[in-house]
Amino acid sequence: MARFPHSRGFLAVAASAFAFMAACTSGEAEPTIPPTTVPVTTTSTTSSTTTTTTPLIANGPPIAVEGDRNETVEALQFLINCNENEYASLTVDGAFGPASFAAVEAVQTDLGREVTGAPDEETFAILARACSDDRRVSIDDADEGRETVVGNVADGDADIYFIRAGEGERMSVVLSTEAGGAAVNVRTADGGAVGSGGSGVWSADIASTGDYVVEVSGLAPVTYVATFTLGTIDPDDVEAADDGMIVVDGLESTVSASCLDTGGDGSYVAETALGHLAVTTGTVGNFALDRGGVGAPVEFLFRDGSPGYIGFAIDLDVEVGEQVVGTGIVFLRGADNALEPLGVAFEFDRAVTPCDGSGGTSVVLAANGLGIVDFGADPDEAIEVVRSALTGASPSVDSDWVTIDNLSNEFGVCREGTTEVRSVQIDNLTMFFTNGGTSFSAEGTRHFAGYTADDGVFPFKTNRAVGVGDTLEQVAAAHPDAGVAAGLTGGIDVYISSPPGNDSWLRATADDASSVTDITATITSVSGGRFCDES
Repeated sequence: MARFPHSRGFLAVAASAFAFMAACTSGEAEPTIPPTTVPVTTTSTTSSTTTTTTPLIANGPPIAVEGDRNETVEALQFLINCNENEYASLTVDGAFGPASFAAVEAVQTDLGREVTGAPDEETFAILARACSDDRRVSIDDADEGRETVVGNVADGDADIYFIRAGEGERMSVVLSTEAGGAAVNVRTADGGAVGSGGSGVWSADIASTGDYVVEVSGLAPVTYVATFTLGTIDPDDVEAADDGMIVVDGLESTVSASCLDTGGDGSYVAETALGHLAVTTGTVGNFALDRGGVGAPVEFLFRDGSPGYIGFAIDLDVEVGEQVVGTGIVFLRGADNALEPLGVAFEFDRAVTPCDGSGGTSVVLAANGLGIVDFGADPDEAIEVVRSALTGASPSVDSDWVTIDNLSNEFGVCREGTTEVRSVQIDNLTMFFTNGGTSFSAEGTRHFAGYTADDGVFPFKTNRAVGVGDTLEQVAAAHPDAGVAAGLTGGIDVYISSPPGNDSWLRATADDASSVTDITATITSVSGGRFCDES
């Protein structure tokens, strides 16, 4: 925080600044902020006197009232003392008694607000902007390994805490807010970063005993609850879950659906009768935050609103392919002993359907390309365009450019003049590239030349909504001009497009079809363009 002068007059200035920021954020006109004293304007004439009084600012819902005893009151007392004002020198004990009540009344009077003795969140935020003191968090045996504090941060005005941790201890910080917006970072006393920060949860095993600096920041004014925990973690081995199951603290439930949290990167959600499990391998999405969670890398949310479980990246072992499979350690939110490790195990299908209900991929299986990119395109550009359309896709499997003999290579027999080929697999879509001459590009130019879509996580379809998993009959009905013949590589092919002298082919293959009349056979792949071994 910036260092500010401490006086009653300053709080009025802070209130003006806070209200101005709020007006800028909301798009409303800047409100009129009353000065420290209530002005009275008197106009005298020979016949009358007019008196105008500035109205007091109304308070919002109180965040604390007399008689409360909690962390919010403790933070309020700290902030009032921090301003070194004339209100009071309060005992910071979290008990809202007569002295705290009187001090709040004095603050409200100074800010030109309704005098109730019960502060609202805006008053709390104004006090926070006026305070530049750091706070120390102390955890002893009586605290059962945890301590909770309350604060308010804004853009450019972070809160700083000091906490002492011992070598081998696990330290964790979890932020809770109404709708996210706060992040935590931890560093050593000499400025070295510890663990991975930047989100609302942080955890690391302490390498050496000493003081650590915890910074809580936000891009907009936000009140947060921070829970600090210290202890040692020595969990038992966690057994893997069966396919389609989630196990939390021995409680097993069946996965009924899964989706992709597109608010993050590598963030997957599985649904059961009990609730939802959100697992993140990259950037945490919004699914858990939007439902009262904290945005942890592993989070289980109960449907009935009971305290859920959270886990940290440091304790997560997960693999993502066509399924999301892993084990880890979680902790019960709000438990008296937040350091008791509980096992979590899961195995569920990785979905590409967004959790927010928005549409799926914009890729279309076509005779001239993939809808969003045509054959003949630059290879790197084509890969980038397709990857950007496949939200939640696995990392690409790239062969890179391979120098070949066109008559003898791993891809088959390629056209005369072909010296380089490349394949890139993105989940169940494989893209092919060549420098051989095609209808799309001249010989010697590297370009996008073909693709094959197989069964997998992405439901690729033609422009008439048929693809892998549909039957020969359904494909023929959707594309009446298609022809059926023996497959190039076995089974039966449906040639949706195969113009003579042109490479703009589109064909669906049913590997298990026994004859052209086996119309109930299922399509196992769809290929477009021309590549090696496709004469």
